[in-house]
Amino acid sequence: MFKKALSVFLCVMMLVPCFALCSFADDSKEYIIDNPYANIKWDEWKAYKTQLHCHTNASDGFLPVEEFVQMHYDLDYDIVALTDHGTLNRGWNVIPETVPLMRVIKAERTNNNAPIIPLTDEEYNAYIDGSHESDSRTHSNGMIDIPLGNELNMATPFADCHLTGYFAEYGQGLAGVYGDYETPSKGVMEAGGISMLSHVGEYVYPDKDTVNWVGMPVDDYYATKFARLFMDYEGSSVGMGINSATDAHTRCDRILYDQILQKTIPNGVVPWGFTFSDSHNRNAINDAYTMHYMPELTEDAFRASMENGELFAISHYSNGVELNGMEEMPGFDEQAVYDSKSYLLDNTPMVTRVTVDEENDTITIEGTNFNQITWVSNGNVILREGDITSGTATLDLHSADLLDEPYLYVRFYITGENGICYSQPFVLNVEGEEFASVDVPKVVVDLPFFLRKLVTVLDVVFFRFNPIIWIFKYYGLGYNPLERLINPF
Repeated sequence: MFKKALSVFLCVMMLVPCFALCSFADDSKEYIIDNPYANIKWDEWKAYKTQLHCHTNASDGFLPVEEFVQMHYDLDYDIVALTDHGTLNRGWNVIPETVPLMRVIKAERTNNNAPIIPLTDEEYNAYIDGSHESDSRTHSNGMIDIPLGNELNMATPFADCHLTGYFAEYGQGLAGVYGDYETPSKGVMEAGGISMLSHVGEYVYPDKDTVNWVGMPVDDYYATKFARLFMDYEGSSVGMGINSATDAHTRCDRILYDQILQKTIPNGVVPWGFTFSDSHNRNAINDAYTMHYMPELTEDAFRASMENGELFAISHYSNGVELNGMEEMPGFDEQAVYDSKSYLLDNTPMVTRVTVDEENDTITIEGTNFNQITWVSNGNVILREGDITSGTATLDLHSADLLDEPYLYVRFYITGENGICYSQPFVLNVEGEEFASVDVPKVVVDLPFFLRKLVTVLDVVFFRFNPIIWIFKYYGLGYNPLERLINPF
């Protein structure tokens, strides 16, 4: 009897390590965390408020340039990239080459084609060096005027297929082709600039009523299309908008973004997520913006922050993406924000420090104006913590509280009473493991592909050498067609 009991006891004791190993399998993993904020010197660098996508009445905005610049200055912007449709920004003190047809079509938006009114050189320099007067600006550094901002694919039929370019002498007056993001992305890259996909939900969901699609993954066609684009134009096409304006047309773009990341990260490419106001009137100027951590306020530092993802994306609006628990904002009343005009204030959530502990596989964030943090991996919420009052939060990649095992990457967003702040993805490698291979087809033969070929043929056969079309392009689209005989797109 004693021997039998002893045998049972020894068997049980031998099984205990196996159960322990199964229960804590994650602890055996050693994560290598690729921190996009690793190079930031938090005690030395500053966060600069930036608007990446906005409009004046040079294309289809209501504000003339002088009022546009003053309002951004008063709202404490440090960097502004003016991106009128098909219109290269050559400086706030320079009358732009407008697209006459655009202004005619959008006459109501432009206050019936009111004068553009650029800044005088004296006014321009005062804004740049921070000496211009303001009743509400809280700091004295000036603003940077990002050169050659432009909203590309300015007039695509069927649905908006827009992207913004910067630092590139490309795209003046070019109308674009439906679904063809590739041609302007290539054009900007070849001209030495960088680009960002805009509110892609307006293309993915042409009816723009994306509320009908909330909670559903986006068709894999779109994830493949954009993943391939980021891979083909890596270094120039730096990312995509994930929340713009009041988020009415972008509420599903975070789902698409996560689907794209699952294709690009295994192939060594990480596109960044951006927010912007896409303002066409004075009420929208501060709806959404980005905060760029930079060692100094210069064009070079700004471009580096765009390319490296050293920024946080902020919005006063989030219309909720109910996919696997993603992105609801308890206690956040968008209507109250608008009614109280608190969207004009800078008490939105913001991150002030990120600390990655490689030894213990933790990511700790410090910030302001937030009470909840949500961690996302592969489109799934893996952890949500609320009632945060300390201003700090930590993700332990081995925690038993995780709802799902992290894979490929994690990103977070923090929320508070006046908005939401998104981080960039932290890529997660595991020692001794490789990412599963993901095939992203290089050529997608689709409707945009055939439309681009058709437009190219039509241009060569009927339009490129047609004096009547030259006249239309000159007076309607605002550019000299003789300069486009070789490369019209």
